Amino acid sequence: MKPKHAKTNAPDTTGVAPVTVTNGHGDMGEKSIGRGADALLAYADPSGAVYLDEATNQRLLWKIDTRVLPWLCGLYILQYLDKGVLSYSSVMGILTDADLSTSQFTWLGSIYYLGYMTALPIHNRALQVFVPSKWIAGSMVAWGLVLAFMTLCNSFAALMVQRVFLGSLESVVNCGFVLLTARWYRKYEHAARVSIWSSCNGLATIVGAVIAYGCLAGVETGLHIVLPSWKIMALCLGLVSIVYGAAMFLLMAPSLVEARFFTEEEKVLAVERLRQNHQGIGSSEFKWYQVREAVLDARTWLYVLFVLTSQIPTAGLSLLSSLLIKSLNFDSKQTLLLGMPGGALQIIFQLSAGLIADRTQQRSLTALVMQLICLFAAGLLIGLANVGALYDRAGQLAAYFIMGGASAIGYFLVLATVASNVLGTTKKTTTNVILFVSMAAAYLVGPQVFRDPPYYYRAKYATVGLWVASVVILMVLYYMNRRENDRRDKAQAVLAQEGIEAVANVEFLDLTDRENGNFGYVL
Repeated sequence: MKPKHAKTNAPDTTGVAPVTVTNGHGDMGEKSIGRGADALLAYADPSGAVYLDEATNQRLLWKIDTRVLPWLCGLYILQYLDKGVLSYSSVMGILTDADLSTSQFTWLGSIYYLGYMTALPIHNRALQVFVPSKWIAGSMVAWGLVLAFMTLCNSFAALMVQRVFLGSLESVVNCGFVLLTARWYRKYEHAARVSIWSSCNGLATIVGAVIAYGCLAGVETGLHIVLPSWKIMALCLGLVSIVYGAAMFLLMAPSLVEARFFTEEEKVLAVERLRQNHQGIGSSEFKWYQVREAVLDARTWLYVLFVLTSQIPTAGLSLLSSLLIKSLNFDSKQTLLLGMPGGALQIIFQLSAGLIADRTQQRSLTALVMQLICLFAAGLLIGLANVGALYDRAGQLAAYFIMGGASAIGYFLVLATVASNVLGTTKKTTTNVILFVSMAAAYLVGPQVFRDPPYYYRAKYATVGLWVASVVILMVLYYMNRRENDRRDKAQAVLAQEGIEAVANVEFLDLTDRENGNFGYVL
């Protein structure tokens, strides 16, 4: 059934249709529709005249939010728990059970990201060739098995191998979620949705603390439990991940135009919802010119610099959070429970920042404010600790909570920016590889910065310096995008005066943001 208020005659896409588009620098060039690049065109109105009222838009958005977003949130919770088993195990006996030194423990945190970096190119190409949700779900089943095998690890060498494989499989998550968010949502819905699924880190922190506490308390009751508490936690979470991944593989909708929860009429309208994204739903064709464009784009390297400067401190805080809290003279059970307030703050900060970023359409400035909050907390922590290691213990703990809650917010807002601002499937996946390799490098280096226990004075000063640099980078990124949008607006005004008509359905072609002069960068 076709909507009464819409024209739905789909264009013929069996051949190769030349289109004229701007290349982002004012000149004109010939581009072709690549095979398989425009699956949305079967539902797109060539005139772009489909009317989508706000009530209909909200109805479609609600369906996506209730049938797609929960899968992402559930998976993100489990992925964070699976990765975080090592952090909890630091106060659950792994150092003694596996005869680990502090240095070896930090290397277990770092080596995860060596596997992460190695597998990223494979995952990003697979996400382009195969159905993204199914590739992610299949990877989850595999990493659930790897996590369960942690119960067989009793030495540093065995744990190193297990962590490498876990990192290589879990590296699919962030890059895959950025891709899925871009394909299901409007660009000014990206920040809020990225914030929703990424805020599940905070929820996972709370849930993980409860699970770890329960495992530790259960073992300490003296019951006949063969496995140590950290192995019990790994086994349980691994089995849950296997079941969840299998269910997601079978039940989650593959794409917008294949979603069974949409009628044929709703698919037409849902396609029109995404017209201004200028992204289609992806192309399986690998395009070398888009690789070159991603590598030569200055924005790519600003993203890289921001990720490095913002996430090296976050990496150390993430791995060593339990040890940092315990250094304030709390016992193991208290330490596990005190991880919960930081998780609650992360949920509050993440959801608030995402909502504000989309409502104000100022993503870079929102990220900047969050980085300044992190800087305040780091300064507070250093100031109190300089008086004495345990001086104003409550104040230092509050600073840790704020840092833990806010330190990743700017990073996730930048991920949302990449989802909105990088067009062209190959360019987006290439940018994802570069960006997430940088993130992995940050998490590889981060724990090594925190090598002066128990109070980590040098690491705290390094944190302040890196976060100051991240603020400067966000300001440069904002200025660059705003200047380019002004230039494009002027160029479009000139084309309009010359009577040059827009190409039908150009919004759904697999063009890059540089090629498509009609596209405006999200600030």
